[in-house]
Amino acid sequence: MRNKKRILMIAGGIFVVVIVAVVVYFLVRQDSKDPAFSPDLDENAIVQTDRIEEKPEGIRIPGYPRITISADTKDVTMNLQNPEGNPCYFTFEIVLTEGEETIYTSKLVEPGKAITDVTLSRGLEKGEYPAQIRITTTSLTDGSEMNGANVETVLVAQ
Repeated sequence: MRNKKRILMIAGGIFVVVIVAVVVYFLVRQDSKDPAFSPDLDENAIVQTDRIEEKPEGIRIPGYPRITISADTKDVTMNLQNPEGNPCYFTFEIVLTEGEETIYTSKLVEPGKAITDVTLSRGLEKGEYPAQIRITTTSLTDGSEMNGANVETVLVAQ
């Protein structure tokens, strides 16, 4: 009889510890996301997935060596992509190297999505324009700034 009481007390203690651990886990998990963070997502971003076999470590930044666009028009087509699996939102800013003129800035783009229809601040005459695509990264959970990148490119207006 004494052993049964001892076993029941131990089992009851373990049960209480497990319940407390589960409650604490969910409370901590909820607190890790900032409830005040409400991302301003770019409504022009479309789903665009990569076929990745393994989840990459860190942030994947795509390269843009040359981007060909239509000359003399503000509405152009290109592919500004946040690769699937990234732990962050991307914001894209296109800056012409000569004069440091920003001709496009996106809102937040989710991982696995891309902006393909871009409206520039002005059309570019025919020619080649050295530029940078400045990628700012923002945490998915709390909106804090993460590592970003400046990608050198050439805009070819034709």
